[in-house]
Amino acid sequence: MNLVLWWHMHQPDYRDLNGEFMLPWVYLHAIKDYIDMPLNIMANQGMKANINITPVLIDEWQDYNYLLKKALNEIDAVKAVQIIPDPFLRPLLLQKLDDKIKSWIIVHYKWANYERMVERFEHYKTLFDITSSAFNVFYLNDSYYFDLCVWFHLAWCGEWIKRYDPVINYFFKKGHNFTINDRRLLLKRLAEWMNYGISLYGFPAVKGEKNPTLPPKYPNFIEKDKLNELNKKRAGEYSVTLSPNYHPIIPLLIDIHGGAISAQMTDINYEPVNTPEYPEGLDSAKKHLDILNDYWAGSGKDIKALWPSEGALSSQSLDLFNEYGVDICASGEELLSMSMGIDIHKPASTYGRNVVPLYKVYKWKNTNLKIIFRDSGLSDLIGFTYANWRGDDAANNLAGKLNSIDDFDKEAVVAIILDGENAWEYYHENGFYFLNDLYSLISSSIKINPLFIDDIYKNYDADNCIRLDYIYPGSWVNGNLGMWVGEEQKNKAWVLLCNAKEEFLNWVNGLMDSERNRNNKIIKKRINSALRLLMAAEGSDWFWWLGNDSPLFSQYSMEKIFRNFLKNLYITMDKPVPNNIFRSLASTKKTIAEMGGAMQRGHK
Repeated sequence: MNLVLWWHMHQPDYRDLNGEFMLPWVYLHAIKDYIDMPLNIMANQGMKANINITPVLIDEWQDYNYLLKKALNEIDAVKAVQIIPDPFLRPLLLQKLDDKIKSWIIVHYKWANYERMVERFEHYKTLFDITSSAFNVFYLNDSYYFDLCVWFHLAWCGEWIKRYDPVINYFFKKGHNFTINDRRLLLKRLAEWMNYGISLYGFPAVKGEKNPTLPPKYPNFIEKDKLNELNKKRAGEYSVTLSPNYHPIIPLLIDIHGGAISAQMTDINYEPVNTPEYPEGLDSAKKHLDILNDYWAGSGKDIKALWPSEGALSSQSLDLFNEYGVDICASGEELLSMSMGIDIHKPASTYGRNVVPLYKVYKWKNTNLKIIFRDSGLSDLIGFTYANWRGDDAANNLAGKLNSIDDFDKEAVVAIILDGENAWEYYHENGFYFLNDLYSLISSSIKINPLFIDDIYKNYDADNCIRLDYIYPGSWVNGNLGMWVGEEQKNKAWVLLCNAKEEFLNWVNGLMDSERNRNNKIIKKRINSALRLLMAAEGSDWFWWLGNDSPLFSQYSMEKIFRNFLKNLYITMDKPVPNNIFRSLASTKKTIAEMGGAMQRGHK
């Protein structure tokens, strides 16, 4: 049987107008997951997998790299701190602390999984537990806060950094009383890893620089004996794919009421959005794909493989993908089952033999656009179940399930597609043992044939694919679009976005009425700045986190950024900011979300 293992990474745009990162998740996941995931694949000879990423994530990562380099090269200590774009990194270069910064440190350097990332390190646990006691932490000296800062960053490092980097291991051994020179050295080393990490995806560390040579190599600054050992064997391989630029739910840009259909089909509560349409939504969808096309052109790849944002598809979005030359894309089994009206796990007769419909390759209408659908059960085992198992037991369990599929249908195409970053903080040592055991079993198996998504396109002739002429608007999450629309808070956000888009279109049309403005570079720059803010606000994450199913803290932190984009859009257009932009969209209902709400199951 053929296996398409496809990890997805994305973050929305967290930058404000000054380039400040309002949340640290690009940096934290870069040093933990975006570096670990490709290196784990490379360490297993014969392994093939796929990693999906978004252009906006690459863009943010490159901003970090540029500004960290600039800060480390700055002689003036005060200016160096000011250059750093992320408040989570600034204390590494501070010489002393005031009460305001101490208060911030106590709250924010506890953003780590206690069981997996804090208890693992006795020094971090001691520091962490002091902040949780009734003791007045303001009686502690600066050394306490600086040590807490260093341990936060060490705990977030991925396993490859922890295991292979002699500089990072120096900090683990020292344990406490970290000096300004220690902290500066730590920041310098993390910046080196950030520069190296982005090369694993085929992109330069900073925009405008030359693309790195592929295939990627292991970093030359890790321990020499370990580097020599890694270089002795042929590296496993992975293919990098992309999602639309700011990760919008394209079916909803095209038809904001498309969620009503799948809501009815999947029997969920749905409240219509109080607006007739998202203004010129098809044009918005095209702009996200236009930017994606630029990345494809620079990659030199022949195959345009696409993981649509959240696997969200509709008939209109598939027509659009075909128009843009997309060769192959994917979604969830729930959408296939609903669209075909059958249980796609039950064998069906095709060309005189029994096959499982889920494990076939599909084509869109009479085009060359191919579609595969993920097995939600297998994907959710990795996302939600195996974190509590021993790594080898979990890997053997999954390999056994794949072997059983092979016993029934040796031509099956099984797609396991899921979040490649948020699951691992719940795993022992960031999933290091599970992933390496799994890759070892897959790469050595005579029954499991791991493939790039490109291989599926190349090896499956359109005549041998099952034709789909219609697909319900939906996603991999329960087959519907309920994570992004149809609930009070999500709908309010859509109305704010629709109103802002209408104002933007009127503003642009007014400016373009003048021949002088059409050729004015300053005017064009203003329009592009406003468009960037609008496109960032179209991202899926703001709507995902709104509603009763998400923790209040996550709702507040994300919806505030969404409203900030819209506020800055009005300011850029020299228009008054509507009062409702300043009102929180968060729900007042408290909830305990599985995995913190960052991940969802394919099946509820």
